[in-house]
Parts: sequence; C-alpha cells; structure tokens
Amino acid sequence: MPTTVDLSLPPDYLRWQERLAHEFFDGREGQPVVMFVGLDDLQRLADRGEDPLRALAGAVKRLVNLGRGASMFSEVLRMEAVWRRGTQDQPPPTLPVLALSVLAASEMRNDASGARHNYYIRLSHALLPDGSDTEIESLRHSLRERGAFTDVAAMWQRIHRWIGEQAGAFGTSTIPENPELSRIGYPLSQALIRRSDRAALTRFFDRMHLTRRGVPPPEALLALLKVWTHRRSQGFSDRFVEVLDEPDVQDYLRPLIHELAVAWDGKVITAEGLRRLEMRLAVDLDRGSAWWVIPAVSDAPSDILSGTTGGTDFSVLITPDPYSSMFKTEALPPVAPEALAHGLTARGRLCVAEFQPARFLVMADNADAGGWMSVDAIQAYEEHVFVAAPDVRPLVERALEVAADSGWKRMSDEIASQILDGYAIYYGVTFSDRDALEQAMRLLPASLAANIRLGTTARPRLINGLPLHRNLSRNTYLAGGEPDLELPVGAEPRDVEVLLDENRSQVFRASMFPIPFCRFGPYEEGDHTIGADGETLTFVVRPGSGEAYEQLGAGGLCWQDGELVLTDERGDVCGAWTEELDDPEVVLVRRGAVENWLVDRSGQMRALEEPALPTFAPSVPFMYFDVRRDRGAWLLQKRSKGWQVTRLRPAEPAFQALGPDDFRVWSEASVSVRSADRLWPLYVAAWERADGR
Repeated sequence: MPTTVDLSLPPDYLRWQERLAHEFFDGREGQPVVMFVGLDDLQRLADRGEDPLRALAGAVKRLVNLGRGASMFSEVLRMEAVWRRGTQDQPPPTLPVLALSVLAASEMRNDASGARHNYYIRLSHALLPDGSDTEIESLRHSLRERGAFTDVAAMWQRIHRWIGEQAGAFGTSTIPENPELSRIGYPLSQALIRRSDRAALTRFFDRMHLTRRGVPPPEALLALLKVWTHRRSQGFSDRFVEVLDEPDVQDYLRPLIHELAVAWDGKVITAEGLRRLEMRLAVDLDRGSAWWVIPAVSDAPSDILSGTTGGTDFSVLITPDPYSSMFKTEALPPVAPEALAHGLTARGRLCVAEFQPARFLVMADNADAGGWMSVDAIQAYEEHVFVAAPDVRPLVERALEVAADSGWKRMSDEIASQILDGYAIYYGVTFSDRDALEQAMRLLPASLAANIRLGTTARPRLINGLPLHRNLSRNTYLAGGEPDLELPVGAEPRDVEVLLDENRSQVFRASMFPIPFCRFGPYEEGDHTIGADGETLTFVVRPGSGEAYEQLGAGGLCWQDGELVLTDERGDVCGAWTEELDDPEVVLVRRGAVENWLVDRSGQMRALEEPALPTFAPSVPFMYFDVRRDRGAWLLQKRSKGWQVTRLRPAEPAFQALGPDDFRVWSEASVSVRSADRLWPLYVAAWERADGR
C-alpha cells in the first residue's frame, strides 16, 4: 500500500518544485498540459528581486552534481524512486530539472551560441549560466556524448505515465511517447507553445467556429493555421510563427494544436486568462460622427474596463445586451486619431478590450453598431467604406482605381476631418471583379493587402445555394441551386486542390470569391461530397418535383421565416413546383451595377433603379433581379470594366431626338460594349449618325 514519504528535498529545490507544480497542474482537470517554461515565466514565478534563471539553476545543482559526468542526475533519480514508493498524489520531484530542459529548448535559435539544432549547448548554458567556454563544452559533452541526458528523457517518460495514471485529475499529457528527434523531442514538444500562443489559439479556434462545427484533422488544422498567420502574426509569438514552417517539429505541433482545439471551452482569452474582447470603430457618414463599439461574445460577463487615451484615464461599464450583438456600453472615450494610430486597451477584472493600431480600415454596414463598423475583411459584391491614414492614401486609391467597381468616391477632406481628423474616407466601395482585385493586390504592400485579402472564413465552408428543408436538414439543396464553396484566404495567393465526389478534382485559386458548384452539374439526386484543405463537406441534392412534394399539394412550397419549406400554412412568398419553362417575358440581370439604363428603339434612355433585396430569405444571396422585356429594347449596365448590354426584345433602331443623358451614356457605351448580338452594331451605327459622325 503506497504511503506518504518524506523526500527531504533541499529547501530552494522544493520551493521551485512547488511553484512549477502549481503552474502546470493546479486547475488543469481534463485539460491538455503544456509544460512551457521561458524566461518571462521564470520571472513571474520567482521571488521579487530574485534572478530567476540563476535561482532555478542553483536549486537544480543542489541535487545535480555536474562533476559526476554521465551520472550527474543520479540523486534526482533516487528522489524519484522514493516518490514512487509513496502515494504519488503530487507530481514527481523532477519538475525543476524538466523546466530547465524546456527553457533550453525554448531558446533554440540561430545565434552566437550555435546552430538551431544544437540543443545541448543551450541546456549547458541553462545549467551553468555563468560557466566558461571550457565548462560549457565539457558539460555539453557529458550530456550528449556520454549520455547523461538519457536520465532526463527517463524523467519525461515517468511524468507522462503519471499524468495518464491520474485519469485527467491533473490534466492530459501532451508529451510524445516516441519523439522523432530522439531524447530531445521530449522538452522540445513542450517548448513550442507558450501561454501567449495558447491565448492566440483561442482566437483562431473562435474564427473556425469549432464549438459549432467540430475539429478538423490535425494536418488540416495546422494547414489552416498557416493560412491564418501568413504575413500576419495574429498575436502569436515570433518563435511560434517560425516553427509553423519547420518540418522537424511539425510532428509535435500537429497533435498538440489538435488536442488544444478538442479541449477548447469556446472562450477567447488573453495570456493572463482574461476574456478577450475586440473594440471596433463605427462611423455615421451622414451625421459626421465616429464612436467605439464592442461586439459581444458568448457568455462574457459584465465588467468595468479602465484605460488611458490621449493622457486621460477612462472607465467604461460593459453589459451584455440580449437584443443586440454588441455590448451595452457606458462612458467609452471619444475617438481620437492617436487611438487609431497607436491602439487602445481597456482592462477589467474579467475582460480586456483592445483596438489594434491601424493605418487602413475596412468597414461594413452593421445595424447593431448603428453605422459602418470596422471589420476583418471585405465581402464580394457588398458595399464598404475604406478609411486610410495619410501615408497610405495613394496606395489605397491605386487599388480602388484598379479593382473596385466604378462609383466609389472619396469624401472631401473638410467633411472627413470632422469624423476622423487626418484620415481619408472612401465610400461606395464594392468589388465584383476577381481578376482586377488580384491585380490590385500585387500593387499593394503586404501589410495593406492582408486586410483586403483576408478571407471571411478560417476553414472551407459551403455558402449560398438554394437550401431545402432547413427545419429537417442543414445541407439539402434544390437541384440547380447547389451551394458555393468558400476557401480560406491567406496574405499571398494559394492554390487548393478540390475533390468532387472523390472522382473529379480541380485546382482553384483561393480568393474572397466563392466557387459556384452549381456550374459543375447537373448532379444526380442524393449525397455529394467536396474535399478541400483536408476536410470533407457534404451536400444533398433533391429534384424540383416528385411524389414527396406532390402529396403536399402544388401550393405547399413557400418561404417562411427565412427558410424554404413545404407547408399548408401561408408563407411570406408562396409558389409551386413546376416543369414549365421560365417566364419568357422576363430577363434576369445581375445586381451591383453603378448605373442601369433602359434603352428604347428610339435610342432614348430611362434610368432604372435596382429593386431592394428581398427580406423573406435573409440567408439567401439574391445576385440577380428581373426586368420585363416590354420595358425596352436593351438594358445597359455600367460596371468596373465598362458597360455591358443585355437585349430585352428584338427591335430595329429608329432613333429620335436625344437628351444630355442619352448622349453621355451612348458616347461611353458605344466604345465599351463588346456584344455578339447582331442587332447591337445597328444601334451603334444609329447612334453615330445621330451624333453626326
């Protein structure tokens, strides 16, 4: 029967053993345990005024006799053997030695101490922080060539088994059983993710909606993390970003990140354990005002946050609002250029809200914010507002001229300064041309391009399409209305191989523009799969007619509360399944044009306003609207690449007197439109005669 035993550890060694046991294992029930130790961690654990590295090294050398060569750790192993005869209700008495071995791994960089792979040099410096070159080399020789480090590897194996024997009471082990890099793989596996990196990972997990959608396989999770951190650290340490691309350590990193993802509790935190909130900029262009908002996060509590801006202290009360996606706030400071340039932080007892410094902001309309709110990325086909600091204005304007649809405008400096002093504001910004956007990205520096290229998703997902039976299934679509695939986007172009139904593959360029899979049909009724980035997405195709629908009656199909359902009740929009052709009196035309003009056979034009988007199905994108054929002979639409024409009905031109708008549009469209329709050249010729050419 195990009993409590007296280890009689030296006082300073015992003090570090207890500090590290509390740091690594207290309150870790069921959670992955990462035994990371860096210089900052030692400083936090040390007594006030204590030199942490020399204090820990000195404590270790109370049990480790460096002069004994290969058997230098024999006394520590003896203490561990005594511990094994006891209750083992606390971790083995080897934590100070293991902490020094991790500290050495955390310092593995290419510097004057040797190549990155020379681990034993770092460990020698950790054990002898004031050792001479001769002493360091002698110790390195004992650790590596004479095999002294074999005892340290055995300590790692023992603590790995002990964690497993506790059935999760002290957490779960992340120590590899058979490290690829031999013995040094044990400490190296613990040196890859520090406290701040674990906090940054919670932001990544939140972007991937892991709690709602499950965790991807380890390989895919690491690949998507590389996409998310490419050219932007996203709050990770420099060392962590470096090791993401180091093949030698990825075998350790993949399972570790996956374990942390599986165990994630859904909360975004900081390195101190506070709930992390984002402070966003909001503006009202009509009223000429700007203010801060704080988007709410699930289960975040009320708190009082304090900070300093412009040399003035402030305190703000934040309270969850059940009727809004934003916190209810009281006493937020006014928006000042200094906060935009240098950032703003408000810290409380439970939460911390931050606004990261920004020279360039993308903004989207947000009803809960009450205006245009800063966002992480732009959406194709939707209107945005750009905010740019003086030093980046020329770059932003060049990108807009190349990539944005025509119609964007820069607000006058006089009005813009009333909203954000010193910043330029651009409104009416939309993007509907993939090639133009790619060209613009090549012109911008990476720091600005990352904001535009950043995707709206952190993992592949299916969007759009015409979903059916949302009350019964989340992935059933009407035949011909299959979903689009949205891929994660990095700061640089990347190609992704996409596999359809395990027998058709094609490489696509990941971009903010989704891939329309309805174009790759027709699809057979039933299940279909799309594989991308290591994930498999499934959708089901159902036809537009059949016995199952006929039994409910022809009028049973309707939109109700934003979903397409079959019901006998009255819906927002009702219809029926039909095999008839589309209405021949209506032409579908794409939304998003800067100008729309109906052209009569007389050559005269009438402006056409696009109808408002339907509100009965907010989750469905309506990219087209219909125009009756009897409204004219042609529809002219002005887009970023010029004018486009759609024939409404056949009619030979018979031009009459033209007004100023007619002359302007004809002068632009006649040289811009490229149409294979044989009637169009007749209209261009009629215009040239009317213009006196």
